[in-house]
Amino acid sequence: MLKDIVIQALKAVQNDCLSLSKQHYPTVHNRGISNNHLTSLVERRLEIIATQFETSISSQPIELEANDIEKTVHRRITLSYGTVWLFPYSIKTANRVFKEQLSNTLSLWREEYAYAIQPNDCVVLVCDHWLNRINTSQQLLDWWHNQLPDNFSEYVQQGILLVPSSAPKLDEIMQPLNLLPCYKAHAHPLKKEENASSVKRYVQLYAIFECK
Repeated sequence: MLKDIVIQALKAVQNDCLSLSKQHYPTVHNRGISNNHLTSLVERRLEIIATQFETSISSQPIELEANDIEKTVHRRITLSYGTVWLFPYSIKTANRVFKEQLSNTLSLWREEYAYAIQPNDCVVLVCDHWLNRINTSQQLLDWWHNQLPDNFSEYVQQGILLVPSSAPKLDEIMQPLNLLPCYKAHAHPLKKEENASSVKRYVQLYAIFECK
């Protein structure tokens, strides 16, 4: 049940971002969406959908001793069905530094919250990025999904090159932490004014990993 609620919430967040991108252009175009805003969007949708399931949520910051700057955006969101551990990351690429940062953050979380993490809890990753010509940016979608998008040609038409990513991929980073992938998605909430087609260069990524 927890996964169903979280998946519905993330799909609703995608729709929220379509409206947000339209209302706040060019701010999103210039800077993307902040980690604080990503957190707020997910929290709000989880609260709405939890109410539809006749339950409520409580939310607290995840306080990591070595990551004080981020503790206000990482969230421990508790429902009657389990806990959602939310980690937003804005404007990141699949480079070595980011991979190490993500692994270190989640390893520290595992260590400091071992008493509270339960099987079937959900770790949720949310991030956005402007695809560019840097190799680690071109690798991002493959790194996230473990494969390139089926509509690869649509990216090529917009001058975007996507390439296979180098190891370790996202699933490989999560595996030693006993986190199993159960949902992944990406969306392009910016639309072109002339024909309402998606601006492929701006991407938002969503993933749910189940705790074991």
